Amino acid sequence: MKKDETINPKFVVNEKGKRISVLLDISEFDALIEELEDLHDIVDAEKIIAQNPETHTLEEVERSLLRKNKR
Repeated sequence: MKKDETINPKFVVNEKGKRISVLLDISEFDALIEELEDLHDIVDAEKIIAQNPETHTLEEVERSLLRKNKR
């Protein structure tokens, strides 16, 4: 979700007024799911980097792959 986007939940309540469910527009739901997936990818990437802090630029990786393909 973009920072300027807002979520407009509609709450379903029981007879005592306790919130028991949330209704979202499908576009809001999709945006939330996408945001969660992005955050999950970031966490995974940070774990990988922590395990092997050696990094390479995209250009270095491309050159390496091109060299291997020429052999």
